Amino acid sequence: MEYFAATDIGRVREKNQDQAVTAINLKDQVLGLVCDGMGGHKAGEIASHVVENHVLTCFRANPPFLDDEEVENWLIDTVLEAHQIVKRMANMDEDTKGMGTTVAIAVVIEDDVYLCHVGDSRIYLYDCHCLKQVTKDHTLVNELIERGAISIEEGKNHRQKNVLMQAIGVDMDIVPEMKKVSLKGRNILICSDGLYNNLTDQDILQILCQKDKVENKVKALINEANAHGGSDNIAVVLIEGGGDDE
Repeated sequence: MEYFAATDIGRVREKNQDQAVTAINLKDQVLGLVCDGMGGHKAGEIASHVVENHVLTCFRANPPFLDDEEVENWLIDTVLEAHQIVKRMANMDEDTKGMGTTVAIAVVIEDDVYLCHVGDSRIYLYDCHCLKQVTKDHTLVNELIERGAISIEEGKNHRQKNVLMQAIGVDMDIVPEMKKVSLKGRNILICSDGLYNNLTDQDILQILCQKDKVENKVKALINEANAHGGSDNIAVVLIEGGGDDE
């Protein structure tokens, strides 16, 4: 497997509140994670860093996963723990009140990927023919689209498109979304909204289909998002070669 993670401040924001990281354990099980922090001052940057550090520390301390139940329980427990940690920190200081972050995690074990997310950072599966979003945005706009109140096209420019219905650290109960998907030769993209709000799926797929190193593809995606405005921080994780081609 080949994997790489990177973030960029973009062309508009004053701080980079995004985090992106990969890790591998002794059984070649690969973790990929993206966090998109929110909150004034340095709060969003703190929240995303705390969650990244917690997940990474727990992954490195945990023995390799033996079955579905182990990895699924680990993902849910780790995300809920991170939520409580950030919530407590948010209430400790005036500067960190209201801070939070999205989280999107993928754990690749042989031909399967286990996904867990909260918020609107996305996980996609792709091959050279198709880019498919496999997470559901936890946003007000997405709820309106699902209820048929607005169309997908109307949602793209909706004035409340950044309103999250769930986030790590906010003062509410969260329900992390968890699923297992067979890769079937496909690869994995995890990203913050700074990527997908600046590029179309076709723009992204065109770069992903290039015969190049994963590191170069990640950098190309970030450069292209900046070329199209760079309106937010950008976080990208790519994991390739996790499944067998059919």
